[in-house]
Amino acid sequence: MALGVFMDGRHLDHPEFEQLTQSWRLAAVVFQLRSLGWPVEKIEIPSPTDENPRRCIALYHLPMKYVSEVLAQSGGGE
Repeated sequence: MALGVFMDGRHLDHPEFEQLTQSWRLAAVVFQLRSLGWPVEKIEIPSPTDENPRRCIALYHLPMKYVSEVLAQSGGGE
């Protein structure tokens, strides 16, 4: 599911992944995608709470250059 979101050119964070999949294992999924050669990137974004005002969460995405390459190779970019 995460790869599908990335191939749609969207970003994905933990709360959205949990909402989509009922799983809190986004980091593990990203780790597996990376081990398969997908160049998933991470951006740290502020997500403060009262208990942790300096908290950041990861926002993952697949750079559009790679999405375009995959689509072109599979015939989906025509």
